[in-house]
Amino acid sequence: MGIKQLKDIDRNYISQNFELAVLIGDVKVKVARNGKRFADIIIQDASKMMEAKYWDYEDNEEFINSISAEEPVNIKAVVGEYQGQIQVTIKHIEKADMDSIDIVDLIPTSTWGLENMKEGLDFFYEKVTSPHMKKLIDKMIFSNDHFKMFSTHPAARRVHHNYYHGLLQHTLEVLKFSYIVAATKKLSERQIERLIVMAMLHDWAKIIEYKPLPNVGFTEEGIMLGHVFLGAHNTLNAINEIEDFDHDDKLIIINGILSHHGYLEFGSPVLPKTVEAQILHQADKMSGDIESIMTFISEQENEEEAFTSKLWNMGTNYYKKGTD
Repeated sequence: MGIKQLKDIDRNYISQNFELAVLIGDVKVKVARNGKRFADIIIQDASKMMEAKYWDYEDNEEFINSISAEEPVNIKAVVGEYQGQIQVTIKHIEKADMDSIDIVDLIPTSTWGLENMKEGLDFFYEKVTSPHMKKLIDKMIFSNDHFKMFSTHPAARRVHHNYYHGLLQHTLEVLKFSYIVAATKKLSERQIERLIVMAMLHDWAKIIEYKPLPNVGFTEEGIMLGHVFLGAHNTLNAINEIEDFDHDDKLIIINGILSHHGYLEFGSPVLPKTVEAQILHQADKMSGDIESIMTFISEQENEEEAFTSKLWNMGTNYYKKGTD
């Protein structure tokens, strides 16, 4: 069959050469032991985003830096293995014929469908009835300035939901998980409203932290400040513009955004201080972890081994049989 998309790359193709049209994201320049510079390049097509080695960067630096994220390129590469992980090494890069390639075909996209996701978001929106909280999410999410970015941005650079509409899909997953727990534990209507608002806004600032696809990587604001601070800061500013916003609601919502990573060592400057904040953290973690695991299993489904290789962010490998 051969390699038709990046997702086809597995151990069955070790030492084999292939050619593909891809987009180039981040280019990280590093120095080898011999002092020569090389590059770790993020490449992507509609099926997958992955890192590739380019050892000839130093001889082609000007050309590589001239390629924009919106320009498809043709690569010639070889599949290898390093420390138990698949490694792709690029041998040659040239700009592709723009007339023969639709850039949309090279951007990973959520399979959920944008219209279905909009309906899902509306379902939870209608459950927020307190006027001041309704105004907050209208201002932060549903305004013309924000909604296009919110509905198209990725939710991460690599680990989970790193595709077109990824932030919206992740937000919907967190909303669903949170709502099920809140209903099961019989939280009050006010608590559920706050939880929905917190879930909608917890990763809102990724529209600032990440570059829009097909660009890959962080903005300067994202690198310097991060989405946890940016989200809480922008939400607090928006709250302060809303007349008579309830003080308890303000504290609980901001704490939920600041603490959604759950632990200080994971990037939250404060810990969850309410039931709603703890539910949000657990829902956020579940969405990210399960997406990461399922994507990893899918990427290695064609390999003969019963288990995947080790998934670095989860610290273990996963059993592949019985997933059909």
